[in-house]
Parts: sequence; structure tokens; C-alpha cells
Amino acid sequence: MTCSGLGLFIGAGKCNANCKHCAGLIHRSSSPKKDGIIDYDLIKNTIIKCHQQGARSLSISCSGEPTLSPISISITLELIKNLADNGYKYDKIHLYSNGIRIGNDIEFVKEYLPAWKILGLDSIYLTVHSSNEKENAKIYGVKEYPSLLEIVKRIHSFNLKVRANLVLGIGVIETFEQFKSTVDDLIRYNVDGISSWQLRDVNDEMDIINSISKKEFDEICDWVVQTRNVTLYQEKEHSEMYSKNQKLTLFPDGKLSNKWCK
Repeated sequence: MTCSGLGLFIGAGKCNANCKHCAGLIHRSSSPKKDGIIDYDLIKNTIIKCHQQGARSLSISCSGEPTLSPISISITLELIKNLADNGYKYDKIHLYSNGIRIGNDIEFVKEYLPAWKILGLDSIYLTVHSSNEKENAKIYGVKEYPSLLEIVKRIHSFNLKVRANLVLGIGVIETFEQFKSTVDDLIRYNVDGISSWQLRDVNDEMDIINSISKKEFDEICDWVVQTRNVTLYQEKEHSEMYSKNQKLTLFPDGKLSNKWCK
């Protein structure tokens, strides 16, 4: 069996947002209740096993917001660096985030981002629902959302890259015009990459009920092909990547699975 990438759920299930489409919600009951608690041996053995099977990309996520568990993230990155020094090196290490704490807490940014960079983190995968802060706040279920431009600047200031992740679906990005406008703004903000996919349900299937119309999706697909500024993951590509075990995820309950939301 080959494996190209490994995802780790790290940290307590706390979150500073309240998204209706949260994919991590079902995993919170299995997550640690306190920052700083990780299953060290399980994570270590999983990192080694997946590396031996060919994995060279590693992502850190959470059933909540990872930046609210900075001690757990630091311990994990230290473990990853120690294993890299012993021959189990991952070429890409990225952290998923909603960006809220990065944009609101400069002391957190100064304390942890440079330290995580030294430990091998190379990029932040920032979930963006809209380049309009008010719309972003509405979808995130918070009173205010910080400036996206400021978030990107803070991440870049410590030589970390930013990939923006855009989710297509009813109540998120619903139309081609919304998509194009968001992409155009993100390019002006100097993000290093943009990826997008359709909203998925808790069974890791495309959320048919909340999918955007075929017309809007086809317009997005056509524009992406022409501009080449966005990587758009379609359903077939997503399913094949996980079903062939090219991407595995270690969930809070200790299961290593080729299903993202199960």
C-alpha cells in the first residue's frame, strides 16, 4: 500500500467559530479536553508507518480550531522534527486554520508562528468563505472577522506560506460571481495558492442538498481552466485520492482511515 499524505487531528475540540457545515464537529467527543494532551506513541508510530509507505506531505487539523491548542501543536511539531532528524522527513507540513486568532491576537502570532516555522511548518491553510469580512463573519457564526489582508501579512511576516481554501455550497460560496470576486481579492492579498472543493457531508460524500447549481459550478470550472490560479478538486478526484489510500487521516479516536469525515 502506498500513501502520499497524512493528516493528523491534534488538540482539544475548542473552536472560536460556529460554522453550520463544520466537518470536525462529530470528532469533538473523542478529542482531548485540554491543550497539551496528545497520544504521543500513536502519532509517532503513524508518522513513521506512513512515511515508510511513501507519505511526504503532512497536515495538522483539529476537531475545532488548531490555534486554540498551541501547546499540542508545538509538541506535535517537535515530534515531527525529531523524526525528520532520524530519517522520517516530510517535505510539506501545513496547518489548517480559520485565521481568527491569527488576525486578532498579535501576541499569539509572535510567540508561536516563528517557533512553528523553526520546527518545520511551511504553510497555513486558511479557510476563506468570503473576502468581505462581514460576510465571512456571518458564515463563521461570529460577531466580527479580522481583516484577511492582515491575516495574510502576519503569516507571511514569518516566512510561512498561505493557501486559501474555498468551499462551494449553499450558505458558503454559492455563485460564480462570488467565487471569482473572492479569488480576485485573494490574489491581490498575495496568497501563495488557492484551492477549492464542494461542500461535503459527515459521510465524506458531496453534500447534494447544499450543492450549488450545475450551471454555477460549470462556470467556475470553465473559469478555473482559463485562469489556472485555482486548484479545483472535483468529486472523482477527491474520492479516488482517499479510496486508494493515497491520503490517510489519524482521527481523535485513534483510527487511521482513508475517509475524511468518518
